[in-house]
Formats: sequence, structure tokens, C-alpha cells
Amino acid sequence: MSEQPSGRTGSGSKREFHHPDEVLAFVEGIRESNRRAIGRYEQYVEQVGDLTGEGFSSDGTVRAEVDHDGIVAALDIPDTALRRGRYLAEMILTAIREAQAARALKLAELGSALGAGRTLEMVREAIPEHVRDAVEQHRERHR
Repeated sequence: MSEQPSGRTGSGSKREFHHPDEVLAFVEGIRESNRRAIGRYEQYVEQVGDLTGEGFSSDGTVRAEVDHDGIVAALDIPDTALRRGRYLAEMILTAIREAQAARALKLAELGSALGAGRTLEMVREAIPEHVRDAVEQHRERHR
């Protein structure tokens, strides 16, 4: 008794092949799926290359920008903020955290647009609500 070749479909169910052309078509379908996935990945990498984030202190005076690696690239501290004394460190940290969160949300949105599933939802859940709200408020003002 000879066994028929079989394969698994994307849903995990077993598929029977009765002719070599069916096997070839099945393999070509896998190849095409892989080509599309690679294309999405290349598109993601291309768009991520220059992605930055911008954030502000709660009073809006201190501005931070993070680069494509999430590292602080710019920090604008006006004289009025310098006079805030002991609050200045917290203002700077708030601006940096917001900038990093803004970049993370942009990355997740891009990933979701390219078919990365629940990425955006998971990133949104990981960012503290008050930071996420501040990022979204700044986005709305700059649209």
C-alpha cells in the first residue's frame, strides 16, 4: 500500500495530494506567501529607518527628540525651564519618556499596517496611560 504525500495547510489541517502538480502548487503557494512576508518586512525596515519621536514636559516647555534607535538626539530647555530648579529633572525625563513612547507607537502603527497583528494594541497597553494620552494630544495639535 503506497502512501499519498500530504502537507499541512496554513490552518494546521492535513491536506492530501493526489498528483505531483498539486504538491508543486502547494509549495509554490508557500513560496509566494514567503515572498509577500519578505516584501512587508523590507517595506517595514525602509520606513523604520528614519523614524523618530518627539515629547514634551507636562507644561510644554522642555522638548525631547529621540532618533531612529530611541536614543535622545535633541533636548530643548528654555531659560524659563532652567528656573524651575528641582523640577527640571522631572520635566526632562517626562519629555524623554514621551518621545520614546511616541516613537514606539509609530513603530507599532507601522507594524500593524504591514500585518503585524496585535502589535499596536500590546504597545499601547505597555505605555502608561498618562504618557499615551500626552503623546496623542501632541499628535492632534500637530496634525
